[in-house]
Amino acid sequence: MNTVKIGDKFENKSYDLIEKAIKNGELGICESSAVVHRKKGYYSKDREKNIIFDLSIEVWPENAERYTLLYLIECKSSPKGHNVPVDDVEEFYTKYNQVAGGGVKGIMISDNKFQTGGVTFAKNKMMMLIEVDKDNNHSIILHRTERNRTREENKDTDQIIFIFIKKTLGLEKVEGLKKLSAEQIENFALSILRDYNNLNSPIKIEEFKKYLEQKHKLKFDFTKNLETVNGKKITGYFDLENNSILIDKSIISTEKFPFVLGHELGHFFLHSELKVNQERYNDFEDSKYDFFTDRHQLVNGKHWIEWQANKFAIALFLPKDLFFPYLVAFRKSIGISRPHYIYLDDQPINKKDYRETVEFLSQHFGISKTAVKFRIENLDLITYANSQDDDIRNLIRQSFFI
Repeated sequence: MNTVKIGDKFENKSYDLIEKAIKNGELGICESSAVVHRKKGYYSKDREKNIIFDLSIEVWPENAERYTLLYLIECKSSPKGHNVPVDDVEEFYTKYNQVAGGGVKGIMISDNKFQTGGVTFAKNKMMMLIEVDKDNNHSIILHRTERNRTREENKDTDQIIFIFIKKTLGLEKVEGLKKLSAEQIENFALSILRDYNNLNSPIKIEEFKKYLEQKHKLKFDFTKNLETVNGKKITGYFDLENNSILIDKSIISTEKFPFVLGHELGHFFLHSELKVNQERYNDFEDSKYDFFTDRHQLVNGKHWIEWQANKFAIALFLPKDLFFPYLVAFRKSIGISRPHYIYLDDQPINKKDYRETVEFLSQHFGISKTAVKFRIENLDLITYANSQDDDIRNLIRQSFFI
């Protein structure tokens, strides 16, 4: 198939996806308000004639005589191994800026990567670039900076269009995701710990890091300030391409660090084979806690991925085969007759015993008290005497998944 036919096929596919999504009401506005065109011409004052664009989306207010927003799209198909040159990005920018009207936006879609120069140029010109790989895994690498989105109705039309295109051309699901049970994750973490030190003691982070570097060729970087995505500060990140784990330097030497490290290791061990585009992933809603069922609602792929990584972190740093014996031994040492059983009520002695147990386990395993409390909950080792303490239990559980 020659390059013209390849380009036409790619263009047709992009058009079909966008048109179908608009007809299905996925844009969030009336179908008659948004119209998608192929090979339509728009007048250029500089050329004194129309310029033809691959695709365009016109946004029309009700009863208007003219569209108020125009999204001009160029579909660029390149041979494998040939990145889209910066000249093509600059040429497209020049073309769409000749079109009359203030509400004109440019979007460039390619089935190959963009050269670094093109990426820089697009960023500075507030263009949107979309890369589509051969497996149809669409990944937005540049887009207009979005304001923090706290309520859907606060989005302006420009935001709605860009988010719509991301979701239309993005993956609808996470390919290759296995819905592992808590027990399967526990067993997998145990197998790693047995290989590391035969489960003789809790993890010593520097020693464990060296083991991971040698055994799994993992790299680590704890020296950077990580970015913010969708209004949320990133504390840790698994870089699949470079087989490395990055953790924000602000949490190094804090009790939060082990859990974040364990979470990112969960992504490494459980999710390295997944196909998911980061922008689409970021658009998934976070899991919501259901107080009626006392569980988190695992609806989309993100819920499952994050739940698995959290479970892995707890199983890795607080393995039940070590955690339970240490808990029992400590409680025996402070004179508790039923050390395997924690009952928490308003009595000062019971509160004191619980507090000391959590403090000891937190120090011994080198992880936060919140993580220890969650592990105690997770293993059903505690009973609360009143509803107020049940509320505390629910807040502990929520803190790991929201």
